[in-house]
Amino acid sequence: MTARRFLISTAVVILVIGAAYVMGYWPERARRVALEGEVTALREQLNDAGARVRMGRLLGDLLNVIEAASALNYGQAQGLSSKFYDAARVEADRTHVPSFKMALEGILQSRDGVTAALTRGDSAAVETLRSAERQLREALGYPVSPPS
Repeated sequence: MTARRFLISTAVVILVIGAAYVMGYWPERARRVALEGEVTALREQLNDAGARVRMGRLLGDLLNVIEAASALNYGQAQGLSSKFYDAARVEADRTHVPSFKMALEGILQSRDGVTAALTRGDSAAVETLRSAERQLREALGYPVSPPS
């Protein structure tokens, strides 16, 4: 009887330990899974915010190009334009936001025309740059002012 009682006691102890383990494990596992889901959502939000910040910086760079071209400072506008279009190409390749990518691809198509116009000292480049500004503003969800 002692051996049988020992086996039963051992089985009960093992069951109690197993039940305690499961009771502690499952809630912690569920909590961990929920937190991992939250971390994933926060990472996506962070990536989206980073993309918006980079697009905002591009908009600021573009406004500097427009300002220089409007002031008929075509040499400075050329340098700023080159930097802007290079940064726009990098961001178009990097971004995962479809509206940003579409806007940037459209803007990049105007690069050669703007560069040529600035080289000639043609003020028509300003209108093309303003069109690019409207595209960036729309992609960012900013109000687009009517053309003046």
